[in-house]
Amino acid sequence: MINGKTQKTILCAWEIGGELGHISRFSAITKALELDGHHIVLAFKDLSRAYPFFDDTKATLMQAPVWLPKVTMQRPIACLADTLLCTGYLDNEALDCLVQAWEAIVDLVKPDLVIFDYAPTAMLALLNNRIPKILIGTGFADPVAGSSIVDWRPYPTNDDLVQRQELMVLERINTVLKRRDKPALTHMTELFAVDQTVISTFPELDLYLDRKNTTYSIGPSEKLVAEAVRFISEDHPRILAYLKPAHPNIDLLVAALARCKANVFIACPKGSANLFTPHVSDRFQFSTELVDLQGAMTQVDLFVGHGNASSCKESLMAGNPMVILPIQLEQLLTGRKLQVAGFGVLVEKIPGVDELVELLDYLLDNSESYRAKIQELLERHPEPRLNVAEAITLEVQKLLG
Repeated sequence: MINGKTQKTILCAWEIGGELGHISRFSAITKALELDGHHIVLAFKDLSRAYPFFDDTKATLMQAPVWLPKVTMQRPIACLADTLLCTGYLDNEALDCLVQAWEAIVDLVKPDLVIFDYAPTAMLALLNNRIPKILIGTGFADPVAGSSIVDWRPYPTNDDLVQRQELMVLERINTVLKRRDKPALTHMTELFAVDQTVISTFPELDLYLDRKNTTYSIGPSEKLVAEAVRFISEDHPRILAYLKPAHPNIDLLVAALARCKANVFIACPKGSANLFTPHVSDRFQFSTELVDLQGAMTQVDLFVGHGNASSCKESLMAGNPMVILPIQLEQLLTGRKLQVAGFGVLVEKIPGVDELVELLDYLLDNSESYRAKIQELLERHPEPRLNVAEAITLEVQKLLG
């Protein structure tokens, strides 16, 4: 453990994306790094849900510079460059202002090390700065420095759309760099050059296959939520479902889960209790609060979720097959990888209730092949398996000495 005399300040930056995964990752990281005596400063895109994750820490919370105007495209997002163009990279002056704001934060905080989680503009502000840097993420928005970005389209074509969008972002970046008398980049992804990368999933689920200086943190996550998942009946099979109220067919999902042969527990934070209450019985329970999903994974036979990287990882660690019902693009791509690998089933388009009940019951009765594939995965990645907080702590110790 580092003593108080050598305390370092670590800046954690999160700029894009809206899931709780960013906050929960940094919560675990903050608590681990504070045990080593460090002071953590968190510059977050969204502070509205951060308090319960950091109220027992000494961390300093700050508002990250964010792009407020809503920019939309006349087609679906196809790549990381599209996302950047919609969040401030469409205009040189707008991007310059965002970079200035990040530069001001860095000048104020004076960090000894910076950890980036989907924070490309913070990375731009610190480009060529010798402060040690760590990139964390799930692999979706974390390209390999100097390589081309991945085409996110579920059905890619042979056009040059992704390359054109990447060049457009590169031009904006180089304009900002030129104004600061800094050398131009050759590839957009050179923005992501760091000392170490930590990807919080299995390498088999990473969109980029040629990483160097990378740790895959696949160990069980730290318990961040106290409320346990409680099944009334001891009988199996059991299904654990983690659903978002924003799913357009959530009523159909709930109805199907209520009718399937399993004992079911649904976690739906911020959902409407009225959606679930009519189905409550000894074999159907729910919560509209955050619950300890990880602690329940070993108690169930099938996990149903939207394809969140963290919950998928926890399900795999427990040996459970999955049904993936994606809401957004990253979840769809994760679901495809899981299905191709034989770890579960991707449902891109919700069928009728009867068809979904049939699928759930089939998987409960025929899970052996899925479990065998998952067991092979776990054997390829034996213990010890580091969680993201443990992996980051080790890398910080290496970089700061």
